[in-house]
Amino acid sequence: MLQFEDSFFEDEVREGFYVPAMIKKAWAAELTVMYEVDKICKKHNIRYFSDWGTMLGAVRHGGFVPWDDDFDIMMCRKDYEHFLRVAEEELPEGFAVLNMDNTENFWYFLSRVVLRPRICFEEKHLKQYHGFPYIVGIDIFILDTMSSDPQQEKQRETIIEYILALADSIETKKLSVENKESALCKIEQICKVNINRSLSDAQLKMQLYQLVKKLMAAFENDRQGNYVQLIPHAVYRGNTGFPQSYYEDVIRVPFENIEIMLPVRYEAMLQKKYGDYMQLIRNKAGHNYPFFQSQKEQFEKILGYQLPRYQYSGIRPRRNTKEHSYKYQIREFFLELERIHGEIREKVQVAENLIKAQETAIEMGTLIEQVKGENHPLIRKLEEYCEAVFELYHETLQKHEDVLQEKTEKLEHLERQIEQDTKKSILERKEAVFLPFSGKYWPALHSVWEAVAAKPEWDVSVVPLPYYYKEYDGSFLDRVFHISEYPQNIPLEDYEEFDLALRHPDIIFIQNPYDEWNSVMSIPREYYSSEIRNYTEQLVYIPYFLVEEFTKENEREYWNMNYYCTVPGVVNADWVFVQSQNMKKTYIDKLTEFAGEETRQIWEKKIAGIGSPLTDDKRDVMDSDCRYPQEWQRIVQKPDGGRKNLILFYVSMSALLQYKEKMIEKIEEVMEAAMESLEEVTFIWKEDSMIDLNEKALGQTLNRKYQALREEVMAGHTMIYAENISDEALAAVCDGYYGVPSALGNKFQVLHKSIMICDFQ
Repeated sequence: MLQFEDSFFEDEVREGFYVPAMIKKAWAAELTVMYEVDKICKKHNIRYFSDWGTMLGAVRHGGFVPWDDDFDIMMCRKDYEHFLRVAEEELPEGFAVLNMDNTENFWYFLSRVVLRPRICFEEKHLKQYHGFPYIVGIDIFILDTMSSDPQQEKQRETIIEYILALADSIETKKLSVENKESALCKIEQICKVNINRSLSDAQLKMQLYQLVKKLMAAFENDRQGNYVQLIPHAVYRGNTGFPQSYYEDVIRVPFENIEIMLPVRYEAMLQKKYGDYMQLIRNKAGHNYPFFQSQKEQFEKILGYQLPRYQYSGIRPRRNTKEHSYKYQIREFFLELERIHGEIREKVQVAENLIKAQETAIEMGTLIEQVKGENHPLIRKLEEYCEAVFELYHETLQKHEDVLQEKTEKLEHLERQIEQDTKKSILERKEAVFLPFSGKYWPALHSVWEAVAAKPEWDVSVVPLPYYYKEYDGSFLDRVFHISEYPQNIPLEDYEEFDLALRHPDIIFIQNPYDEWNSVMSIPREYYSSEIRNYTEQLVYIPYFLVEEFTKENEREYWNMNYYCTVPGVVNADWVFVQSQNMKKTYIDKLTEFAGEETRQIWEKKIAGIGSPLTDDKRDVMDSDCRYPQEWQRIVQKPDGGRKNLILFYVSMSALLQYKEKMIEKIEEVMEAAMESLEEVTFIWKEDSMIDLNEKALGQTLNRKYQALREEVMAGHTMIYAENISDEALAAVCDGYYGVPSALGNKFQVLHKSIMICDFQ
């Protein structure tokens, strides 16, 4: 069974789009199905091709399009029928293939392979499939052959459209008996078939749909016709399909944590389907996003109640915990000392009161040492005070009246001095605590930390929190805690020893808003916003992510706010700092829908569109990421110590197979350009991980030429051959990209860097 790292399921922002954990679970389920389908296809030599958003995602993102939640492949009809014959026996237990031949009310001309054909909350299923209970799988569309005779094809499309319209009208009973009979007779005459009139309307509709299936395969042996997904793309959308030659060869490419097949001419296909397909365009419409929401609503309707979810129940008043804070206790200590010193001045039980004074000072010193450390200046002052108490106590016992007054005045002077120093160094100072939950998210707090730490009247503590991945039932798995991820110049406190209740800081900054309501991960329960808001006067939530701006009309983005906006951290915080005034308005709209119109003023006061620290730190983050391997230094560095511009040249297996000699010529051109611009520019050669250097894949001549060019580059005289460096690091360090459209090229686009696409005309 396909395996996933726990980190795969974390909420994350991809290409400026927030992808919640629940979508990640749906992706994982789809990938699991695709993994099994791919195994069957390899075993039985069945070809398939990724299609539509799946093809686009593979090329542009190396996986799912972030704002998409379905998985589509296509097969030529013969491969499709072959797959159906072997799938039932080959698929794992519980999997099912659904289509109109075996599933009631399934009216699509495709098959859907699913993990399980029903919503399933059984323990075994949830544990095996990442806690995702809904029906999920992949769609297999059929590639049929269009007639090479345009007139024949037009006739076929017209009759198919007519039959489908009739079938749907029969089911909805919109036709009179006479019109229905006339239409059926017409179809019998055109298609030379007999239609059984004794069937129920539902059975008659299925009989007509089966007739459409036969018509779709009518030109299967036409070797000159294009391939097309006949229903619905040709009949209803006028799609002219693609030449059969586009599907003669396939290439395997990475897709998330699996590999899938693409037609080798995917570039031409994507250009026809999407135009400039590397441009990131998001439709505003939700398109039934997420697909599992309707299943959830139907299931809840059957149950008669809602599944567990976070619901607004008002903003609860804080518990009074100030009496437990160390500042409150210190003030109480001074009140006690003031009482004790008053009685000493009145010569009331002097010896007993001196003992109490020393005990009080020791307790206060212990408390200050616990909070501020043993080296705090007040510790030494309190030690002096205790010494003075002991001296006065000794003189009191000896009844040396001549020195008692002097010792008493000294003690009172020390007490006043300690009180003044305590006010100045502790009681009158402000305290801020930052609670990041992962080093990789620290940049979202960094500039705020810098600003607060720069204020001389503030004490600032950074207390990194661990997090835990969750089992399907919400129980915690192993702790994740990597202190080394944080910058070394930031003093860090131990969360297990740091006592928030005792500190009761003036302000706490958090960046994990979910409390118990994230299905994949959790910080320690004692640090949930519902709890720690009781230990501060101001709880501030700063999102750890930055999204591309959107409004309420962007339905998918707006829907996903359910996972990070209508959550406890936002409700419990006194302030929520969001990235812009636009996002402030969107947050307010979402929260008002969630909690009721009467709460709008609460959110208007709470949400502040002051900008994201991630924007403040963008330059610093980029600079820290722009490190290249030391071995590049010889070619990259200029004589004056500066750095040359770095251009990444990307070579893909698909480009080699599709453009052949033209791709070789393009490589030679780049090598010439690298030589001519050596003083100012360094080209970095990056190969597709799918490059297959063998004569079967490339042909003897092409393989020999490519090998020679590759070896020349690897010699490292004018270009750099990139090995053992991630795509993310390459995108960060390089100034521009040149090559065919790819997921790697898309990373440059996201970073707003120069992208140049090879022209093979």
